[in-house]
Amino acid sequence: MFGRKQKRERSKGPKGSVSFGKTLPYWDIQENIMVLQDGRLVYGVYFEPPSHIHFTEEELVGRQHTLKTVFDLAIPDGETFRTYTSLRSALEDEIEETRRYADGCADPVLRELTLARAAMLERKILDGEVSHWKFFATVTVTPTADARFSMDEPPSPQEVQQATLNAQAAQAATVAQMAAAGFAARAMTGQDVFGECFYYLNPGWPTPPAFIPQAERQIHSIRRGRPDHQTLIRQLTSTRVDNLQASGPILGDQYVEVLSLARLPEYTETGYLGHITDGLHGTYYVIVEATRENDYDVSNELEKKKTDLWTRVRAPGVIPNGRAANLLDEIEAAQKLDSVESRFEAAVSVVLVASTAEELERMKRKARGNIVRLRAGAPISYGFQSTFQYLALAPFTAEQSNFLFKPYTSNIIDLFPPIAPWKGFESGAITFQSRDKSFVKFDLFTPLTKTPHFAIFAPPGSGKTVLAQSLYGAHLTKYKDAVLVVSDAKQDFAYFFKALRESGADSEIINFGYDSETRFNIFDLEEGVFEPDGQKVSSLNAFIRIFVKSPSDVEKKDYEDVAIIQAILATYKQFKEEDRRPQMSDFQRMLNTIESYTDTGQKMEPAVLAAARSVSIRLRKALGSSPLAPFIDCQSNKKITSRLIYLNTYGIPETDTLMRRVAHHIVKGIMWNTAKSYAQEIHKFIFIDEFENQIQTAEEVADIKQMLRVFRSFGVSFGIATQDPHASQYFGSLKDSFSHLFVGGYSSSVARRTGEAPGVVEVLSLPKVMETKLPELTTINGKHAEFALLIKQGGEDDRGERVGDIIQVEESKFGLALFASGKDEVTKKDRYIEKHGGVIQGVKRLVLETHGSVV
Repeated sequence: MFGRKQKRERSKGPKGSVSFGKTLPYWDIQENIMVLQDGRLVYGVYFEPPSHIHFTEEELVGRQHTLKTVFDLAIPDGETFRTYTSLRSALEDEIEETRRYADGCADPVLRELTLARAAMLERKILDGEVSHWKFFATVTVTPTADARFSMDEPPSPQEVQQATLNAQAAQAATVAQMAAAGFAARAMTGQDVFGECFYYLNPGWPTPPAFIPQAERQIHSIRRGRPDHQTLIRQLTSTRVDNLQASGPILGDQYVEVLSLARLPEYTETGYLGHITDGLHGTYYVIVEATRENDYDVSNELEKKKTDLWTRVRAPGVIPNGRAANLLDEIEAAQKLDSVESRFEAAVSVVLVASTAEELERMKRKARGNIVRLRAGAPISYGFQSTFQYLALAPFTAEQSNFLFKPYTSNIIDLFPPIAPWKGFESGAITFQSRDKSFVKFDLFTPLTKTPHFAIFAPPGSGKTVLAQSLYGAHLTKYKDAVLVVSDAKQDFAYFFKALRESGADSEIINFGYDSETRFNIFDLEEGVFEPDGQKVSSLNAFIRIFVKSPSDVEKKDYEDVAIIQAILATYKQFKEEDRRPQMSDFQRMLNTIESYTDTGQKMEPAVLAAARSVSIRLRKALGSSPLAPFIDCQSNKKITSRLIYLNTYGIPETDTLMRRVAHHIVKGIMWNTAKSYAQEIHKFIFIDEFENQIQTAEEVADIKQMLRVFRSFGVSFGIATQDPHASQYFGSLKDSFSHLFVGGYSSSVARRTGEAPGVVEVLSLPKVMETKLPELTTINGKHAEFALLIKQGGEDDRGERVGDIIQVEESKFGLALFASGKDEVTKKDRYIEKHGGVIQGVKRLVLETHGSVV
């Protein structure tokens, strides 16, 4: 592997072209460590800064101390530490997962919604609007003088092994320091090292190939009479560079240019690097290199300069020179940092990679504008010299680039990325776009979170409905056998479920209210079952108690419970051979006629008989000419075992507490039936929209708490949406059961505490920075709605805090038109649906006539 350097013939290429192999310092990768031709070693560390949702400006300043330890302990004297903030254009392949889910989905509506959404995301990729962020650092390790080696003086296997072990030990220490500073960090593998070098040198390639280590390389051919080995350089150099372009080199089919900061401002601030990357999208590298100077040498240098300046400024009989006096003040200020701060030679460069010369010019203008705003002087553009600078900045090299400045630790740490966009999950049912124009894959059933439950808190008009329907449309597409139950108080989900019904999906729509055509018999049993079990009897007893209030006297209550249960059993026994199911009026008649216990045949005691008659009388208010009777005393025309069930409570009058209690009991029963009747491996989704409007009484809150306690064990994802964040206080400690929080744009006065009233941030236990982030969230009609996504992770990555970012919920034109529930939108949609004879055709025609495309 580390044999003696052979004399190589120069290969002649086209005029203006040069091979990377002649200029790169790489030797080989040994046990995840890059070994350079001069004998130095370089290791790499991937790190993930916390996202924007974690720290206020003041808290970021407080992190300076922990960041200083990374530079003080991870970078020995004379070694070079580089951070690479990489923005890489997203690939169309990243949407392939979404298309695969759509292709495997049997429902045409879900498939079409998902394909339209995938096409929308692909268009954003082709327009260069989406990039991925990646962060990694490289650190050089120089062997001691007695252990130095190079290509011209090959080392022994023992020397290579010892040098590698030293580098691995330094790598492990750096990972530990970064983790202590609040970063998720891991050591880079050999494939990682190779991949980052390959991607940098071959930016036109979408993904790097697999690295072939020395032990696995074979002779593939004979060139010029010698065996042709697949060396590291030959694996890395798949693209040639053309330096004829005046603005910079061309790598294969990609244009490249390098900008550098001419100087660092005297005073920097936390998040300095964020200003450089603000608004950038495409393919960029922002590279910060810092070489730590020896503290002893720095001290001697400062003292020497001070002595020289002192004789020119303060010596007797000397007229002070203004410039020299200022320099002396700076030297004396720097000496005060001696033994407190370390000094570095540092440089900041921005590498731009574009597909066309026009795109390169656009990217350069944006990057140059960001740099100028930092008061760092005009950025340096290299032109023809970009080739040298570009290669000098390649990952895992040790050369220093131009335009070095000499900051101290307190300044250099401001060039380290303290926060960054959240990368999301590795895969997911749905893909959002973060505010920083990167993709965030999300899934309610990811194993990285403690529960699949979620809550949406946002004021009116924030896009809660579109978010929820986007989530469920994507998850139903991914999980083919999934079931969904939605309880809705505003008919926001009506068109979604009507479209599913039109497509032939196993769905049911149950409308509550006096004008509803829905008929629901509470006495129904499953197909083939003729006698109720204990759970059904208990449910019926609870339903009857909606109309027959329990007496305060415990003994009388017991008599009534006995009478009710016996009448229920007797009613089912009576109708065992009938063609129809018993209903409420049959039960009421049984209360009037029952005389004996069903199991023993013994005559009932007078007190029980009196209780039965009393219950019968009070139950009469739900029968006969009662407004509730058509809904309560009937045969069912709905199937509550459907895979997709929509429970629409819009028709219930606001002041009708009795009908609302009836609806809640039925809704609760359907939710429990769905949770229990399907196998645990089936993904089940249950959602309550406008939660504070549907769940109000103590009994209703208790029902929801019970669901939260056990639904995870049934494989259920339970979700709510509400305008009022104080609704979370209903759950007490159970509000942590909602692993996923989507929080919309509340105003400043609502987001933070006002006097005695706690704000949204306090009520939902959000990070302090959300007091300023929430009021900044925007909703642009027809385009996107911003939410703060906060996720409670579990397992090894659980650090006691939520992760997440600011996301933009964006749908295709077709999806947005189908999901939208605004008054004007619904009026126009209804007109098209009526004209074209169905939800799907009507909405499609509306979108095509309005936008010309469903995407």
